[in-house]
Amino acid sequence: MRISYAEPLSSAWLRMKILLFRPFDLAAWFGLGFTAFLASLMDGGASGGGNSGTRFQKDLDLESMDSSFENLGDSIGDTFRAVDFNGLGLGLMVLMGILILVIGVVVLYLSSRGRFMFLDNLVKKRSAVVKPWRESGKLAESLFLWQIVFFLATMMTVGVLVGIGALMFMPAILGDSGWGILVPLAVLFGTVGFIVIVTLVYIDFFLTAYVVPIMYQHQVSCMRGWGIFLALFREHPGSFVLSGLFYLLVSIAFSLAMLLFGIVTCCIGLLVLAIPYIGTVLTLPVSVTMRYYTVDFLGQFGDDYRLLGPAADKERNLIEFDSDGTVIGPEDVGEDGGGDEPRPQG
Repeated sequence: MRISYAEPLSSAWLRMKILLFRPFDLAAWFGLGFTAFLASLMDGGASGGGNSGTRFQKDLDLESMDSSFENLGDSIGDTFRAVDFNGLGLGLMVLMGILILVIGVVVLYLSSRGRFMFLDNLVKKRSAVVKPWRESGKLAESLFLWQIVFFLATMMTVGVLVGIGALMFMPAILGDSGWGILVPLAVLFGTVGFIVIVTLVYIDFFLTAYVVPIMYQHQVSCMRGWGIFLALFREHPGSFVLSGLFYLLVSIAFSLAMLLFGIVTCCIGLLVLAIPYIGTVLTLPVSVTMRYYTVDFLGQFGDDYRLLGPAADKERNLIEFDSDGTVIGPEDVGEDGGGDEPRPQG
């Protein structure tokens, strides 16, 4: 079996053009954009921080380092002593914590619904909201519950890593052992932490990219979807790992293109793209292409994993005429978007 990475991307780009621009329908963009917005609610951007012009010293000043840790500990202690932990203060902190937890759970649930709604619209080439919301209930609830368990497991893993790190570095920080041991400990801890982080990132990527389409196609629970995917993954581990790297490279390319757009527009474009929902609608070509890409990549492994038919491979074949003169696209054949189709399919 020959697995391609570029061909699914080319096919996804073609499907995106047919869906969004043939014909262009602004109302359909806003409908589809709403489901894409829900699907991306749990996607967060991480702003990278850099060094502020400082440089590494050739020799470490251990006395200054000890003094810095002592000052840090005094500052933390002063901060906690400055907080008035009376009954009202504790009550407000608990209330705020509960509010943040409730908001997080609601956002996670809406995102679970949105992932199936967005996928359903792409498969059926429509921009509906109400119908896919009703139809995605059981699948979304299964995905939601699985993500709750995964979140708790992730927090436990992070907690264990932090605890191990504290046990490893605390003796050196307290002065019970020399600083020379910190270098091998830091290398070991950094390696383990990197492996854990990469594993968690891949789990989240596989969930969205492949498990969700498998759940949608076979109408199974999230656990069953994982079982089907892992059976396939054991046969082609390298292909799926490389697909994640390829997905990352394409995402970086799209991000650079949007950054260039922002520079050309004197940052006005970036400000517009940063507006919730509006930015999602404007970047629909990117999100639609990337979602189609993972679906097309998965479809290479057989009919049990294929949600979409073959995309047209020639520009001249994109538009055809039905017997009654109606303009149709090649992917309309044999696929019905439903009676509530807001615009011509394709």
